[in-house]
Amino acid sequence: MAAIENASRSEIGGYLKKMNTIQRKDLRFTNVSGNQIISALLKETGLTAGATGFVYQVLQGVANEARRRGLLVNPNPYSRETYSTAVGNTGRMLPSLLGWEQTKGILMAHVEDAKRYLRGFKNKR
Repeated sequence: MAAIENASRSEIGGYLKKMNTIQRKDLRFTNVSGNQIISALLKETGLTAGATGFVYQVLQGVANEARRRGLLVNPNPYSRETYSTAVGNTGRMLPSLLGWEQTKGILMAHVEDAKRYLRGFKNKR
């Protein structure tokens, strides 16, 4: 999870409120194909105003886990791998047809973990 040790109780509450607005859209791959992974995750979560701070870090964690699991397409035509598990910029990687459903599952797991983390951290303040 992202470091939020210096955040105030109200900032933590704001992050929690934003995380609670996330509702899975259950979009089909055709709705997100061609979008970089963070954009696809924003569409899936319904965060139309984008994500910053803690919320962005959660989405970045989802993208990194999807990358590690080989669920993203590397659009670099010179890459030897179609599905990239190499360390790289997830902002340049796209969801894959076969990996999108798993990526959505990773997303919801990360969102629930983040909410639990924020609630626990807020209660300690």
